[in-house]
Formats: sequence, C-alpha cells, structure tokens
Amino acid sequence: MSGYQVFNSAGALVIDSNYKGTYFLDTVDYTAISDIGFYNITCQLGNSLDMGFVNASVPLDDSLRWFKPNNNAKMFFSGPDWMTASAGSMARTRSDQPVISGYRDVYNSAGVLVWSAAMAARIPRILGFFDIPPNFDLDNSVYSQYIGANVWLCVSSIPGGNISDDGTVSGYSGPFFKFIDGTLQCQWVNRLQQTWASTLKPYGLRIPYGILPNL
Repeated sequence: MSGYQVFNSAGALVIDSNYKGTYFLDTVDYTAISDIGFYNITCQLGNSLDMGFVNASVPLDDSLRWFKPNNNAKMFFSGPDWMTASAGSMARTRSDQPVISGYRDVYNSAGVLVWSAAMAARIPRILGFFDIPPNFDLDNSVYSQYIGANVWLCVSSIPGGNISDDGTVSGYSGPFFKFIDGTLQCQWVNRLQQTWASTLKPYGLRIPYGILPNL
C-alpha cells in the first residue's frame, strides 16, 4: 500500500509510505582501549586519565550511530571514540538496508517496499530526548537527566568531540558524558578550542534516546 501513515499516541509520525525507516545493521561491544590517559580531559565530571581510544571504534560514515552506555562509563565521542574500558555498545542503523516482506507491507508511490511488520523490530523506538536547554551554561555547569537503563543514545545527533595534537600542544572541545544509574550527565570541555558559549549555547541540544527492539 502507498499513501499510508501511522501516528503513535504522542502524535508523532512513525510510519510513512513516502519515507524508508532506518534499520539495524550491526552492533559492536566497546571493551578494550589504547593510549590510556594520553590526553587528560578534565571537567566537573572527572578526568580522562582512565580513558583511551576504543580499539573497535565504529567508523564515522553515513550510518546512524547509537550508543548504550554501561554504568559508570565516561564518554567523549571523538571518532575514534575516547572512553573508559568496557563503556558500552555501539549499534548502527541505515536506511539503505533491504526490507523483507512480511505480514503487513508498506510501499512508496514507486512501488518500493519501505516498511513491513517483519522488519519493525529492527527500527529504533524513540522514548525521549536528552534536552540541554538554550542558554544553559554547559561550559561551567553539568547538565543531568534521568534517561533510564538499557537505552541507546543517538550519538549521530551529538556534535563530535575534537582532539587536536600537533606533537607539541594538544587541545580539545566537545560534550563530555558520564552515565550513572540511569542518569546521563554532560559538560562541555574546552582547551584551546571552541566553547559551548561560542557555538550551541543560544540553541541548546536535543539528543534522542530509545530502544532497539531486536537487541
């Protein structure tokens, strides 16, 4: 069928025959790290002396990346990601995944299968948003929000952390995260680079989180 739309109880559009969803591709456990403590990123959430580059860091490409943090993980999504050991798992979803027919099929106007009940479990379900409000002083304060355990954070919505090193002087900037008992904490870190005030402070930041039903 085409010309088909389904809305959830919150009024959000969840199925639309004009658009293909983003479907699960794979997942990687983030366990071993290297170069531990080589860069000391410090803020009110601690420092990075126990952090390093994730050996199996998922590459930055046109996939959507989703991260499920373990308790007490510290995270700086720098690509390769800079984290504590065994920080969590990274999943990827893509809209170019082949859709398998099953039970109820939805086609676009060109007759291309874009959704089926058989594929529904491979689509992320958004439960809420980690919302840093506009004009919050993230440079000097920690923003905390309870998001629950076993949820996946859409890190493709997070401005990438940056680490620069010319062999003599190193710098960094970006959002630094810590996850404790279902609460996600964040502070913007900066050394010789851009501040939160000079970038996103007037706008804030909204990061979706949810579940991947097949995981």
